[in-house]
Amino acid sequence: MLRTLVSRSRVPIAIAAVAALQACSPSTTDLGGHTQPPPDTTSPPIASVVAAAHTCALTTAGAAYCWGYNADVPGDVPVPRPTLIPAPAGVTFRSLSVSKVQDVTCAIATDGAAYCWGVNSDGTLGDGTTARHAAPMPVAGGLTFKSIALGDVHACGLTTDGAAYCWGFSANGAFGDGSFGQHLVPVPAESGLSFDSIVAGYDLTCGLTTAGAAYCWGLGNAGQLGDNSNRSSALPVAVSGGLTFRSLVAGGRSVCGLTDGGKAYCWGDNFYGTVGDGTSGTEGGVQRRAAPVAVAGDLAFTSLSAGYETMCGVTQSGAGYCWGYNAGAVGDGTLDHRSTPMPVAGGLTFRTISSGTGYGCGVVTSSTVYCWGDNSGGGLGDGTFDSHPSPVPIRWP
Repeated sequence: MLRTLVSRSRVPIAIAAVAALQACSPSTTDLGGHTQPPPDTTSPPIASVVAAAHTCALTTAGAAYCWGYNADVPGDVPVPRPTLIPAPAGVTFRSLSVSKVQDVTCAIATDGAAYCWGVNSDGTLGDGTTARHAAPMPVAGGLTFKSIALGDVHACGLTTDGAAYCWGFSANGAFGDGSFGQHLVPVPAESGLSFDSIVAGYDLTCGLTTAGAAYCWGLGNAGQLGDNSNRSSALPVAVSGGLTFRSLVAGGRSVCGLTDGGKAYCWGDNFYGTVGDGTSGTEGGVQRRAAPVAVAGDLAFTSLSAGYETMCGVTQSGAGYCWGYNAGAVGDGTLDHRSTPMPVAGGLTFRTISSGTGYGCGVVTSSTVYCWGDNSGGGLGDGTFDSHPSPVPIRWP
């Protein structure tokens, strides 16, 4: 499923998973027509959830749990229920991030030190090696990070003083220092820019300055740099349009920004309607946007998230909306790709949503987690490999 998305084959992912969605038992309790068990009362309080190639959740106590695709054991056996990730002695995590496609997870400890684990053939763990690690390993360099963003096989971290450092592999300059190839340890992006946040997509990185100006670098063949071109750049370029953003998210080859007024703007690849402006290549419409365009629907969001080709947002009232590649990832109870925001089924009130690769997960106001979409790799965390086009609660061990 994951590799199909990356190849841009235009064939819906996981045909077998779609068939499973259509074959689920009907139930009057689920707007998607599928059995929806009650929330698992054994769940620890969850502070945040991140979904991409696999899923991880951070408890309010700073413990990390992960599930789904798993390349860290012989046979790459997927794990369909949350599994505790043992932290190094004396380490408590305060944030998590996961790779868009590869099986890589990174965490920032309460002291700002970064740790990564998983597949490392491209140096994505940043520990100076290409050895796979099934347990958290410190990122080299002794830097103190504010956040870490993972693309496919590269990673970028933002230090507490606003400097961007990147590592891993990039063929198109996603490091932001003018270089290409492989860096096994963090290297600084172009000096002169101070960032407040940083995000990463498929061989793509974007940063947001403290003044709300967006810059992107790396692969630009689908307009994902937002500079009104289809060119790649190994150095940061300013996103066109003069908009001021308070946050950014990056999917595979699409990026979205949220303004201070809660309006969403997106740019980049739009084959499945990922930019959310009502057009898509599946309908013979626009396949890419090289500069920001407003997301349809006049919704005001408090946060956005980006899956590989699916975007989601949470409104001030806690309603979840998603758009783009579907087959269950939009969570509206259908398999239809959506070029405008659609409400996530089930009437749940979300604190946050994280859109993954073919599926999504959200933390509701009770601090429990619901997931929806393709579950061929166990990313929904309900203990099964059955896919669901509307939310189901994860099941704890």
